[in-house]
Amino acid sequence: MALLTSLHSPADAMDRVEPAIHPELKAHTEHFAKKVYKVTDRVYSAVGWNVANIVMIVGDDGLIMVDAGLSPETSRKVLAEFRRITDKPIVAVIYSHFHHDHIDGIKGLVSAEQVEAGKTQIYAHRSLMQHLVDESALLGPILGVRTGYTFGFFLEGEDIEGMNNGIGPLATGGRPGSFIAPTRLVDDVLKTTIAGVDLEILHVPSEAPDELAVYLPDSRVLIDTEVIQGPTFPNVYTLRGTKFRQPMPWVRSIDRLRRLKAAYLVPTHGRPVEGEAKVDEVLRMTRDGIQYVHDQTIRYMNKGLTPDELAQQVKLPPHLFEYAPYLRQYYGTVKQAVRQVYAGYLGWYEGDPVALDPLPAKVKAGRLIELMGGVDKVTDAALAAYKEDDYQWAAELASYLVRVDANNMEARKIKAASFRQLGYASMNINWRNWYLTSALELEGGLDTLETAKKMANIFMPPDILAEMPVDVSINGWTARLKAEQTLSVNSSLGFEFPDLNESYGLTIRRGVCQFDVNPETGMDMILTMTKPVFDEVQSGAFTIEEAVVKGDIRLTGNMDDLKQFLGYFETPGADPISLTLH
Repeated sequence: MALLTSLHSPADAMDRVEPAIHPELKAHTEHFAKKVYKVTDRVYSAVGWNVANIVMIVGDDGLIMVDAGLSPETSRKVLAEFRRITDKPIVAVIYSHFHHDHIDGIKGLVSAEQVEAGKTQIYAHRSLMQHLVDESALLGPILGVRTGYTFGFFLEGEDIEGMNNGIGPLATGGRPGSFIAPTRLVDDVLKTTIAGVDLEILHVPSEAPDELAVYLPDSRVLIDTEVIQGPTFPNVYTLRGTKFRQPMPWVRSIDRLRRLKAAYLVPTHGRPVEGEAKVDEVLRMTRDGIQYVHDQTIRYMNKGLTPDELAQQVKLPPHLFEYAPYLRQYYGTVKQAVRQVYAGYLGWYEGDPVALDPLPAKVKAGRLIELMGGVDKVTDAALAAYKEDDYQWAAELASYLVRVDANNMEARKIKAASFRQLGYASMNINWRNWYLTSALELEGGLDTLETAKKMANIFMPPDILAEMPVDVSINGWTARLKAEQTLSVNSSLGFEFPDLNESYGLTIRRGVCQFDVNPETGMDMILTMTKPVFDEVQSGAFTIEEAVVKGDIRLTGNMDDLKQFLGYFETPGADPISLTLH
């Protein structure tokens, strides 16, 4: 992959960065070789097809699937492997939690018609839908792009050859996802019998707040799903961005599972574990790793250390650091975790008032460059640091130059090359993918608008949009208001859904958009439509204005006023999102 070049610049002398994989990370790939593992006569785990495994429980007259994979395409392949074992119908699917790699492949296993007819039940925690729609409706565009960076969906060729995903095989981004809403909801615990199999479905908040584990008491099989996140140190914080994953509730959930004294542990990332002693060891060591990082971070926070200082201070002791593969930092890292613990408890402010109202980053960068002797001297210093293998410092120096002038190709080349050196040397897949994807952006090889559109296929597929409650979707408009254009605007738009017997309103009032359910005051304009028509608008099949012209939506009010009102809102995914060039 060619780096950006600036003719006759010192950076032209830089050699091409040869692609490489950290040797331990490369060896880790073998952990996810495609194989269906037989745990017992009833339980099988398909490792290596999806980022997240699909686990099959064979009942007397039907099958129970735990999780559904990332895409229908890969899940159909898993089902074909399971069909070598049994041809019994799928009577139940258990979603372990709302993350897309566990649910988006559902239509590769069962159809919506099967579920609607009651032939297949879908189990999930009561909060799954809320977490899913909150994530997709409110932060879908930015989380989608950040997810693409995190999992390397925009990388190709030598950058991904022989790679893995830390907790599974390499994921392929951009494939259309699918979704079918749960039909049976679980609270703290559900003891039930499905297809003749006694099950305990337990709510164990951990990697996700709605996480469910499945226990088969007769065979002592524990399908812990992602409570043990896989063969890696867990992601107490994920670089794509999540709400605070509280370490101690996670630890308590692991302890709850330890009390089951399971003879088999079947995670949805990585291979099964056999034997009561080994199962307890994996659970115990993982919970100790999480608690150690939590407790020592709190200890040093109480001594006044800042996040950067904590990241240098808190390190796993040897017996935890070397516990392979479960506490090796292929996916999560201690440095990420301590910063998240700090922010989760204390927030962003570190206690130095200089951070209360800092100079804009571009202004600060310009002043620092001037103090260092100007652009040429900073460029020379960055290049010298690079040639001395001081890649972090080279990248930091180049960042000041890029921040002041995003078109400084020489600085971008130094920063990109530094990121490639750091990425190829990293044992952590998230760090590696962020380094390499950011390098790609710096080199001009990443279309930031297309990245957003590509990730929408995963983060906001039509099936999820269709299941999203109307009030959630319309309420989401409030955070898309172009406030600066509406500081003198007072206008309102109503939405009526006769098929749902529901009505909602949006009122723009001088830079703020208020959402109301069953608005009492009269709306300036009203749109009347059915939920299916609204879903098609949400999916991008056509616009509200086009639907009005076609007659699918009835407008009470003036069309020009409607166009003006709708123009006050951002269109999701319409703008490029750059995560590196600023």
